[in-house]
Amino acid sequence: MTSFSRELPGVAVITGAGGTGIGAAVAKGFARAGCSRIAITDINPKTLAQTRAAILSINSAAQILDTAGDISDEKFVDAFHDETFAKFSRIDYAVNCAGILGGDVIKAVEMTMEAFDRLNNINYRGSWLSCRAQLRNMLKQEPLQEHSKQRGSIVNIASQLGVVARPGAGQSTS
Repeated sequence: MTSFSRELPGVAVITGAGGTGIGAAVAKGFARAGCSRIAITDINPKTLAQTRAAILSINSAAQILDTAGDISDEKFVDAFHDETFAKFSRIDYAVNCAGILGGDVIKAVEMTMEAFDRLNNINYRGSWLSCRAQLRNMLKQEPLQEHSKQRGSIVNIASQLGVVARPGAGQSTS
């Protein structure tokens, strides 16, 4: 394990941080940039633990809050962000990466309401719930000295399917 010599001030929160996708890459990127306080969440506790280990291999001094849960669950989202704020006293960078493609490529007319609701609950509701919880906490804090005009930044990662349609992906392009 290595120790990091520079520091990106503040606290980073990343949703969808388990596995080998964008969220895990973003979490590791914050560690490489010297952010030493990182909160990560994903629905899969096993892949979330892998991301935690990867962060610590980049920056052995990192303080990490890793909590597995479902970002479409309002109580979980609020509790996760409140726990992050309680542990680190702030949230400066939030990157919402949690999302699903919706399973097999199917025609829109063949998609069940259950599958449609699951996709929308994770991709849209989950992002909104996360933003709301992040903003609530960011508004409680003063700006960092290094970023004197802002109390935090939120980035939402979305699929290109929100802009460009693809046959068989009507559930993601509506």
